[in-house]
Amino acid sequence: VGEDWNKVVADAKGQDLNLIMDPYDGQTEVIKAFSARFPGIRVQTTVLHPSDAGPRIITEQKSGLYNWDAWWSTASTMNNVVLPAGGLERIADYFVLKEVADPASWLVPTKYQYTQEANQSVFVHTHFLISYAHYNGDEVPGGNLTWANFLDPALRGNIEIRPPNRNHGGTFMLAQIAKIRGIDYVQKLLTDMKPVYVDNDGQITNAVLRGDTSVGIGTAADKVYECTKAGGCRNVRSIPAKCMHSRGISVPKNAPHRAATKVFVNWILSKEGQDTYVKDWAVDNAEGAFSLRRDVKPDPRHLASIPDFKNLGQYVAVSMESSKPELKAINDLYAKVRG
Repeated sequence: VGEDWNKVVADAKGQDLNLIMDPYDGQTEVIKAFSARFPGIRVQTTVLHPSDAGPRIITEQKSGLYNWDAWWSTASTMNNVVLPAGGLERIADYFVLKEVADPASWLVPTKYQYTQEANQSVFVHTHFLISYAHYNGDEVPGGNLTWANFLDPALRGNIEIRPPNRNHGGTFMLAQIAKIRGIDYVQKLLTDMKPVYVDNDGQITNAVLRGDTSVGIGTAADKVYECTKAGGCRNVRSIPAKCMHSRGISVPKNAPHRAATKVFVNWILSKEGQDTYVKDWAVDNAEGAFSLRRDVKPDPRHLASIPDFKNLGQYVAVSMESSKPELKAINDLYAKVRG
């Protein structure tokens, strides 16, 4: 901080901004707003799921290719895959606006503002609660899934799980169940209940929506929301557990267009950028239209997805360094169970 913002914006004119982002309409609308605000920057977006973006960035960098200026998505792959490989720059070095750099602008301390406090490479602008596990009320005992009947023998063989051999929604939810009920409970789920393992979140979700399976762990929350929004899936609900995911921004190593990157990083984290994010994200998504900025109001329809900031320890914070032991415990348990 200390650079002149107007000079940075002027230097960025004529530059490209090569941006990786999630495949969500809300983000696309935010980028349209950014392009209108800074017409001199040529924005080139590449839409990739983080699980695909991370390995691609690492592979390219090993070959000496540094193609990307910024990465805006959920932050678990940033933290767990690319950051340990040395693939990200210290994002704090890109802050220009005081309103972005000032810790007083944000609701949480740096412990929860960066995925790793000691390595300030991934900056989180939104923590949100989400469930990647759903059940069909027509297919479970009593129509309502609780911790008391989750292990009911009637559900044996009728639970589909995305294999937790790596970190994704299935792993996140099993870790959250372990945090609530204990690792022995998860072991019983993986053994006594004879689950079917399906390594595709869309297939698991569709099976739950159709009633082909009773419970899915590792579902695609956006597909359930789309179905509900269209007036269907009235009996499909999330299990009684939510993990805490995070949406953030990072800068891949040796970003080629430094000025344009600075403009985007500072704008997206500014009050203007976060107001735009909250407004556009709320249109097509079920949760997360909320910012950690103190001066940005959440969308009133998304209040249920705001974590309890006085008790963040109750959640598996899947994008944060603190979650690594919890996720590894699930990976190890699965390896043990599967032999």
